[in-house]
Amino acid sequence: MTRSLVALAAVALCAGSAGPSLADHLKDGRPVHKMVFQMNEDNPNLWSLMLNNINNIIVEMGKDHVEIKVVAYGPGINMFRKDKSNVLARLESLKTFAGKSVEYTVCSNTLKAMKVDRQDIVEFVDDLYPGIVRIIELQEKGYVYLRP
Repeated sequence: MTRSLVALAAVALCAGSAGPSLADHLKDGRPVHKMVFQMNEDNPNLWSLMLNNINNIIVEMGKDHVEIKVVAYGPGINMFRKDKSNVLARLESLKTFAGKSVEYTVCSNTLKAMKVDRQDIVEFVDDLYPGIVRIIELQEKGYVYLRP
């Protein structure tokens, strides 16, 4: 008898939760999820992983419900260099697809240290700014820190 009641209660709970439901960000009233992705490596596999993650986030949450910042510094800036990157097509495609919901920052300090000119960086980069400082400021504004 007790097993039957437990089984019946489990079925009732599952039935009550069946069907479409609101995503958590809509249930708790947050219209926008804010994330900052750090990338300080020029490994194309890591960049592809990060770009896949960002694409999946946008598909699941909708581009109107996310603000995603990608901050590249150190060797990571190479993926935004016209002459060195092998992920430029994906970066540009994501930027076109996501619009203003995805923004790219390249570290201005790294540019100086590596003696890289702005014209060597692709045009669709949104900002040149000290990378670590940008990450700190974004976290202080409530952005979730992510790293692939």
